[in-house]
Amino acid sequence: MPLPQPGARSGSEPVRRVTETTRHGRIPLRVHPEWARAFPWVVQGTTVRAGADADFGLFTGGPAGEVMKRWESLAEDTGCGSMVHARQVHGRAVTLHEATPPGLMLAPPCDGHATRRAGTLLAVSVADCVPVFVVAPRVRAVMLLHAGWRGVAGGILEAGLAMLERDFRTPAREAHIHMGPAICGRCYEVGREVHEALGLPRPASPGQPVDLRRVLVDRALAAGADAAHLTTSSFCTRCADAPFFSHRGGDAGRQIAVLGITPDDFGSPGGEWLDDHRRERDRQPVEDR
Repeated sequence: MPLPQPGARSGSEPVRRVTETTRHGRIPLRVHPEWARAFPWVVQGTTVRAGADADFGLFTGGPAGEVMKRWESLAEDTGCGSMVHARQVHGRAVTLHEATPPGLMLAPPCDGHATRRAGTLLAVSVADCVPVFVVAPRVRAVMLLHAGWRGVAGGILEAGLAMLERDFRTPAREAHIHMGPAICGRCYEVGREVHEALGLPRPASPGQPVDLRRVLVDRALAAGADAAHLTTSSFCTRCADAPFFSHRGGDAGRQIAVLGITPDDFGSPGGEWLDDHRRERDRQPVEDR
């Protein structure tokens, strides 16, 4: 899949912005409100910064026992018996998970995960980088990418969309893509080399900001995505009062973004996810389930 031309823009108007709402539980999640209605079979969201007990970083030196308890609580909240994560290397590798064991599985180092398996929760850790959520409704597949500037420059999004077409027979135009909570285009000041690596014009002075989510949107559109299926979060992880950890803000903690397919036998504390999931499933012809 070809990369967009350097500096290419698909129009002056950005895609629609969405403010994630809170899904309550032992581990609160900020979820895409439109996806919660449109895709009741999807588990999606980003954990929030809620004091010292919200760090999900497995590779940041936090107390391992406490961090693992949070992961276990999240698994119980979402009903997903399997969770997959990996040490992230700011590359473009995306791992396809066709079968996963119970519990938390650490895949070989990579920056993306994809699955069609119900009950498997994909996870990436973020604290300014962009979590990219991808849903393919027709085939009921999901993909989650960790996109820092190096990964974006290396083509992590294009690699993910290529996998979507190759392994799930789903072209980019059918995918629903959301760029989640991340550092905004006002707060993310970077050197000239970052602009150049992203295919943007070299700025006249150093320390000019980059809107990484906008770069990702442009690349998604260049790859054939439908603008009507693209959204970006209104949250900045760095701006004042953001409910998220920020690496640039001096935080050592990490939130995680998660995406998965709700298992048929799961009921949330209020029963809403299970009931909606069953109603959606029962509306479909048997051969399409």
